[in-house]
Amino acid sequence: MVEIIKTTGERELFEREKFCESLHKAGAPSDVTEEICALLEKEVTPGMSTTQIFRKASKYLMRRNLPAGIRYNVKRGLELLGPAGFLFEQFVETLMRAEGYENTARDQMIRGECVEHEIDVVAEKGGERHIVEVKYHNQSAIKTPVEVVMYADARREDIARAEAKQGKNVKHHLLLVTNTKFSKNALAYARCRAIALIGWQYPRERCLEDIIREHVLYPTTVLPSVDRGAREAFARHDMMLVRDLAPYSVEDVVRKFGIDERRARGIIKEAHVLVYGTQHVD
Repeated sequence: MVEIIKTTGERELFEREKFCESLHKAGAPSDVTEEICALLEKEVTPGMSTTQIFRKASKYLMRRNLPAGIRYNVKRGLELLGPAGFLFEQFVETLMRAEGYENTARDQMIRGECVEHEIDVVAEKGGERHIVEVKYHNQSAIKTPVEVVMYADARREDIARAEAKQGKNVKHHLLLVTNTKFSKNALAYARCRAIALIGWQYPRERCLEDIIREHVLYPTTVLPSVDRGAREAFARHDMMLVRDLAPYSVEDVVRKFGIDERRARGIIKEAHVLVYGTQHVD
């Protein structure tokens, strides 16, 4: 067994099955998954980082199956949301609407019994209010700690006490969403307090990346042809989602976003592959 280094600096054994599953979840066909797994199994050496393995896998996957290659890039695409000028809160609000939440609003000030609280996202579903704490990290190695969950829980309780005094019979649910992982203590506290968590690979049965794939809500930052200049141009025009970009022609992208024709053609080709399942570009 080969020992590799995680982004946190910790060492772990390279697990072929786990690696193959990540390719399969990205939508790679069985033959492509097996081919890339076999290649990487031979190339992984002791001390290799998970980032290096990801880059190798991504390169192979882009060549063999472009749609799966783009989907495989979701984690990196989420990390680029912040530097691109988009708010992860904005992205999370979009996901919640797709999940059936209503009356969503960001950056809301709500009075608690003791102090006023700024809430990242407030939403309603089934006649009940959901208070959403959003934590964005620009590095996948950073885990959301237990202190964040405890603080959000205290805010919910303070708000609930204030509204109970006012005679409001509203049930408050707390949801924490992050683009990375939660610490072990954060997971334990959330389970104890019945707090819903959504993050990278959590919960296992329907995690953040599963929701993104299900609703085809990929940020433009996942597209390989979107460089820093394109990210900034899309951010200025509030063009956050690939599905909103896909209907544009190459000429539209050149004219509206000031992107050169060669790059614009690559961007639209990739957007069509991801949204429509075709590489045809007008």
